[in-house]
Amino acid sequence: MSTVFVHDERHVWWEAIIAAAERAGHRGRRVFTGHQFDDVKPGDIGFLRCHADWRVLPNNRIDYARMVEAGLTMIQDSKQVLCYEDKSMQFRRWFDLMPETWLHTDADAAMGFLDFAPFPLVSKANEGASSTNVRILKDKDEAQKHIAQLFGAGIWVHHGANCPQTRQKGYALLQRFIPHDITYRVNVVGNVRAVFFRRNYPDRPVAQTGNTTAAYEMTPEVESLLEYADRVAEALGTKWCALDILKDGDGWKFIESSLAWPWAADSYADATMFRSTKGRKWKDLFDVMFDEYQAGAWA
Repeated sequence: MSTVFVHDERHVWWEAIIAAAERAGHRGRRVFTGHQFDDVKPGDIGFLRCHADWRVLPNNRIDYARMVEAGLTMIQDSKQVLCYEDKSMQFRRWFDLMPETWLHTDADAAMGFLDFAPFPLVSKANEGASSTNVRILKDKDEAQKHIAQLFGAGIWVHHGANCPQTRQKGYALLQRFIPHDITYRVNVVGNVRAVFFRRNYPDRPVAQTGNTTAAYEMTPEVESLLEYADRVAEALGTKWCALDILKDGDGWKFIESSLAWPWAADSYADATMFRSTKGRKWKDLFDVMFDEYQAGAWA
């Protein structure tokens, strides 16, 4: 019997993962930062839910390295762990999949860029989920003031509940704005996919937390989106992440990825898990994960 080592210091998923592990015939075990993983056996599995708190995340990455070194088959891949809460690193790795994006670490270069920048622009901090720390710069004047702040006193950055703010300072991460009403989220779980439609705030063209519906059937739009998401997941080398995607003209553009997302068994419970061989639903997220593991998705 394999053991599933579950590292979840956000305290939100571990119980559901261990229950699903046991239903799949594994032994579930919760671990915390600093565990040495000296009791790993061949065939054991590791799951890490990274914490967005900047005081905790570096230790999560160290623990991930320990889990890999111990020989665990990890659900999360190393690139996603390194890029979590670091949009600049995502840009450096996957810029060819994204809308035109510019990363400036020099104030003069950033200001000079504004002379020929395509407005409106999107400005992002490295950290933040659910559109926090995303600003839409409508014109050059607004952008100049914004850049001056970024390379001056800095701008406050939100990291999530119960986490102290920090400042974005010394860099500008700017991206071509794609007009949209919906941000498409595709959750990658092995070879299975879930799709959510995240609608904008009434007064801001960015996705609003909770203003979301799920996909329940395969439509031509969903089919096209899934084909694109498959290519992105392959390029990223991931079997577990959330992909945020925008419709760009007749095609699609990858925006960013995340290792963690809101999940509860009673929210969007019957949303379709596309390609689930057992007809699972969103409420069965972690059962799907073990289905896919046993089918060889992480082989």
